[in-house]
Amino acid sequence: MELLFESRTNLEQFTGHLNFVQRTPEIHPEPVLQPDTPGDARGVSIYGSVLDDGGRLRMWYHATPERLGGDTDVSVVAYAESDDGISWTKPALDLVTLGGSPSHLVNLPLHSATVFIDPDSPPSHRYRATGYGNPWLQVVMAHPEGNGYYTAHSADGLCWELDGPAPRWPSGDVITSVYHPGRHGALTAMKFTPRNMRLMRRSIHTAEFHDGAYGEAVSALYPDEFDDICAAARGFHSCDYYGMGMLPAGRGTVGFLWNYWHELPYTTCGALQPVALYGTSDITLVYQPEPGGRWLHLPGRPNFVDHADVPWARNGWINSAANVVEVGDEQRLYFSGNSQSHGYGAEPNWTSAEAWRAYKEQHTRSGITFARWPKWRLFGFEADPEGSFTIRLGRLDTPMRLALNYEVIKPEGRVRAEVHADEMVHNVLKQEHVPHALADSVPLTGDSLNATLAWKTGDFIPPASDVKVTLHLANARVYAYELIPS
Repeated sequence: MELLFESRTNLEQFTGHLNFVQRTPEIHPEPVLQPDTPGDARGVSIYGSVLDDGGRLRMWYHATPERLGGDTDVSVVAYAESDDGISWTKPALDLVTLGGSPSHLVNLPLHSATVFIDPDSPPSHRYRATGYGNPWLQVVMAHPEGNGYYTAHSADGLCWELDGPAPRWPSGDVITSVYHPGRHGALTAMKFTPRNMRLMRRSIHTAEFHDGAYGEAVSALYPDEFDDICAAARGFHSCDYYGMGMLPAGRGTVGFLWNYWHELPYTTCGALQPVALYGTSDITLVYQPEPGGRWLHLPGRPNFVDHADVPWARNGWINSAANVVEVGDEQRLYFSGNSQSHGYGAEPNWTSAEAWRAYKEQHTRSGITFARWPKWRLFGFEADPEGSFTIRLGRLDTPMRLALNYEVIKPEGRVRAEVHADEMVHNVLKQEHVPHALADSVPLTGDSLNATLAWKTGDFIPPASDVKVTLHLANARVYAYELIPS
């Protein structure tokens, strides 16, 4: 569906008491996946993806095997599958052997590896992946020799081959990718760390994938002064962006931004300028209304997933999957939590302090769970008690129905609509007419994820050169809309 982003350029004529609101998701209280095998015994993280693949949920996640760990990051990808997204199994794949036995690890030697399905690729490349590689990462197989972001392909999502021996993009070390049906390609978000406001700040660059080729990375989201104000309001010193999950929505995209709240001191390890090592994270929402458009924050930048609401990460760290997955009538963002904050027990040179090494091994807890919400209800327009706005649908060449995702928030709530259109006269002039008047609108009441607007005069919007639909809300919220051909 097309989400009703506040800044959509086809929204106009706002009247009444109308607010743009963000929904609070429900957090599943316990981990649905935890470290319990030799392949992930020292930790799990959803640096990865959860896909609905033919009715089966498949998860690719970041794992730390029992025999790895220490000061150097790990580059190990594990695989799990599920029927309901709550009970997960870790099948023995016989691709990577641990201790002489098959494991549930796949042969993708990349850090922060995420997977998407490309419906237009040949069978050998149906599954695509992006991830970070460098010679210093700990692996359980041969790893890339260059430093940067790599791409890979697979016929089954399990046995992988890198697309080339050299990185596709520079920088590191967090990268996420999703397939975007509304853009007939994929979108990749990756961490760059340029100098910004006197610090080396983690920021988000994006690249597009079309016809089997990845484009160049362009700047998308950079921290600003208000991020530092938000950090100070939460008791931290400054902020940057560690990574971003994404949800395709019509032609637009919602981003699940990992805000990294910094604690002092800064360090200069590996850089000439200060960079943050210590701190925690939360997830906020951003959005891009159209392809190539500006990425925007929600007003006030409220948290969407707060690490303090995750019992095993209350003083630690959270980060999300690359994508959102649908399960029944809800959407889920899988995310992981760790009981230790970023840089916990580390020296300013980024190595583990010996005094805290044993403590971390004994007391660190990690797990993967999810946030859920009714489909497409991330944010929308709320009238309390009354308000209206107009959606300019533009040219319609065939009759269309218009479906709304909405809910009433108080008794006697309702949504009504009127349609105005410009017709061509002798292919030159225009005249306005009213196919469906407000007085003929059949009110929408209750709650629906996909209810079709109707009038006493019918439920089709006739073809016209320029169509506008004005929604009149009373004690109701509207989240999204969809045009449905007749």
